[in-house]
Amino acid sequence: MSKPRALFVDDEPRILDGLRRSLRGKRGEWEMEFVSDGAEALELMTDNHYDVVVSDMRMPGMDGAELLTQISRRHPEVARVVLSGHIEPEATVQVAVAGHRFLTKPSDAETLTSVIDQLLVRTSAHHQEEARRIAGGVRAIPTLPEHADRIVALLAPDASLSDAVCTAMHDVGLSAKLLQLSNSRFFGAQPRNSSVESIVNAMGVPMVQAVAGAGHALRPSSTWSPAVEAHLRTAWRHAVATACLVDVVASPANRPHAQAAALLQDVGRLVCLAGVPDGDDCAVDLQAQTRDGVPFRDVGVELLHLWGLPVPIITAVAQRDTPQSPDASGLGVTAAVRTAHLLIQRTESACPDGGTHEAELAQLLAHPQLRAKDVDWARAAEEASEQAASWDRPLRL
Repeated sequence: MSKPRALFVDDEPRILDGLRRSLRGKRGEWEMEFVSDGAEALELMTDNHYDVVVSDMRMPGMDGAELLTQISRRHPEVARVVLSGHIEPEATVQVAVAGHRFLTKPSDAETLTSVIDQLLVRTSAHHQEEARRIAGGVRAIPTLPEHADRIVALLAPDASLSDAVCTAMHDVGLSAKLLQLSNSRFFGAQPRNSSVESIVNAMGVPMVQAVAGAGHALRPSSTWSPAVEAHLRTAWRHAVATACLVDVVASPANRPHAQAAALLQDVGRLVCLAGVPDGDDCAVDLQAQTRDGVPFRDVGVELLHLWGLPVPIITAVAQRDTPQSPDASGLGVTAAVRTAHLLIQRTESACPDGGTHEAELAQLLAHPQLRAKDVDWARAAEEASEQAASWDRPLRL
């Protein structure tokens, strides 16, 4: 098999020379090219395959944001890494949209090679290239009209921190982008296992508004066929209900990752269905839950991997439909999400294709971690379902 190929783009010769020197030890594993402008990079990519592109943001002529945006459209299978020394809000919005991973200058060789090595991994066992192609082109996750109204309300000048927290914790796309940014080194050291709420509090309202506004501008404005829209609506409601309930199911230590995984559990379905606007369902098999033959879940897991989300979140999303037998010492993130999912399956927020699995649920509810809680689980699930339903109602502005 041929070696993986990486392309590095920076207008500063000393930066390129430094990259050549620091990455010399990887020459036996990768093939590398170094170019000084975006136009040359795109020309090279016309005739050559690359697995990863690492680009500076501020360059004369075609800047990094434009280069990576064009790559996302022409070569969605290529992983995109931003290497930049600028973290102003405007630059943050650009990188949030254009890149998969973000590193600050100067970046040590160990960190850069670790990120590239991670991005060379394909998470799908059977659809590696196809899953990467679909996931790699995603820049924003679609939303329903009533949810879009809440994003618009968040962008108002008088939006409060509580508004930002509430919107982020109920919006799959915004949560995913905030997690993507916070788990990169672009914002420096971040607390481990951060919740969406703590990320919003750390970033502040202006930054969250900037990220939300960028995503809102990119989201598809097309209408979907009734069948596709029904699937989108069901997936959102189920995810929000599960995220509400897992707050009670998970241990305090696992709660942040469990909430994020619950909210992102069907991100693959959302991005796959977003690619079939105006009733063009030919690429999607709703019954088999595939796009171009690739399972929705494989696409979602690949996307979260590209965005660098924590492994516990990715694992819980990947294994949401896998029966769990957790150790008596604790549920962990994956089993907590699975338990909340199965409880929500008993409510009006159920996923039609998810099943109920009553025997497994009974075993999970008998776990010492849950037996120790004085909770009526059926009632808690119904309350979470009702909370999710309230979010689906149009916002009165």
